[in-house]
Amino acid sequence: MARPIKKGLDYFPVDTNILSDLKVRRIKRKYGAESFLLYMTLLCDIYANSFYIYADDNYLFDLSEKMQMSESQTLEMVLAMVKIGLFDSQLFQKKRILTSASIQKRFFPAKRSRMDLFDNDEIELVLVKIDSAKTPVITAETSQNEGLSTQSKEEKSKGNTSSSSSCVRETTTNCGKIFAGFQAELLDNEDWRASVVRMSGKGIATLQVVPEVMDMFDMHVISIGKSGEIRNSNQYAEHFINWWRCMRFRSAAEIEAYHQQRIQEAKRSAQPEKKSKVRQAVELGDVVSANVKKIMLG
Repeated sequence: MARPIKKGLDYFPVDTNILSDLKVRRIKRKYGAESFLLYMTLLCDIYANSFYIYADDNYLFDLSEKMQMSESQTLEMVLAMVKIGLFDSQLFQKKRILTSASIQKRFFPAKRSRMDLFDNDEIELVLVKIDSAKTPVITAETSQNEGLSTQSKEEKSKGNTSSSSSCVRETTTNCGKIFAGFQAELLDNEDWRASVVRMSGKGIATLQVVPEVMDMFDMHVISIGKSGEIRNSNQYAEHFINWWRCMRFRSAAEIEAYHQQRIQEAKRSAQPEKKSKVRQAVELGDVVSANVKKIMLG
């Protein structure tokens, strides 16, 4: 019986100048040697799995126990690594995937670019270009903005799954450009993202829905004519969190479904109650009886 082909690696190459890498030095300066150990642990888990890993709440819990750190501290360090570019930010924010072009550049030569090992969803996560010689190379576009092509593919794959969500994005693009900078600044702020996770009480998955919820918030503020009250990112953050708390930290799709439900309830309550034929007959009988009595007494 043939043994199944392993997707991951038994070992992986490490640059001899890794400790001189600017990104590694920045993370070490902020969080100490523990952060470097955490980074190496993440790399081991990624390469053992394949060229990426799904960093859901359960994984982060196991990771924090393995590192003997609190979950919040582990999450904070992971978010910092994503922010400085040790991992691709687009894939992490949208899919909670930890990977990078440099990781894949090392992985595929070791696996001799056996893309047949992976399904279509996994291939969508590839950030490097595989040429005809099966040699991974980094494109200029990828090196400037890791994950950009993957983001584009993901947006196309969504298609028309929600026409109203598309309307929200288009309205925000046309009318809410004033908030674009505030959004980018907050989404790039690891402390703010960590605070959102804590306030929502829904775990790190909350970060996936924040961009679309922000778009919906922008449309709401613009539609009620309150955009002039938000002049900086701090005011934007305060108004957004207060509004989202009222929405019970729902996703954009959940907020939209909630609004539609309220609209339908309002329509039903505004309509007069439809009487049954039996009820109509009883009421008509009462009227006739009353008129008969009046005639007999008169």
